[in-house]
Amino acid sequence: MLLKGKFFIFMVLLASFTTSCGDDRQYVERDLSVTFEIPAGLNTIESHYFRIDDVYLYLDETLANNGLPTGGTYEISGSKALLTSRLSGADYSVIDAISVFAVDKDDRTNRIEMFYNENISIQTFSELKLLTSISNITPYIHDNKVDLEVRIRFRGFIPAPIRADLDFGYIIYKN
Repeated sequence: MLLKGKFFIFMVLLASFTTSCGDDRQYVERDLSVTFEIPAGLNTIESHYFRIDDVYLYLDETLANNGLPTGGTYEISGSKALLTSRLSGADYSVIDAISVFAVDKDDRTNRIEMFYNENISIQTFSELKLLTSISNITPYIHDNKVDLEVRIRFRGFIPAPIRADLDFGYIIYKN
């Protein structure tokens, strides 16, 4: 009987903690895809940077479709990312590390990391999953667009050009 009472108290406490410790803010998630070219013959000594300018985010459309006002204050951060190559059948086992940054239009040295993956397994082939950095990219968005920069460090040479597809998502949190 004593054990059942302790179990009941434990379950009540667990239920109260799990229901009261959450983020009550509204949020909306949006998925996008951008493409960039990785040329053949890049070296393994330095990191290589690929700019993707003026990525349209569909912010107003996403907010309107989900019944949220377009003039409110929001916090926007990355949610997920996957590097694939739908057309060229790339082998991503040659990538050692990758980062994706949101970049300030006026000062290209001012950037914030959205996604990354380091020490990538050599058994990675046709797709590469990226981890999400917890960062607010709202200050980097101008006119519903963001500039992205992909930084890649290779462990091997690229034998042929790769048309890389970066499928990523972002979350809009209503403050």
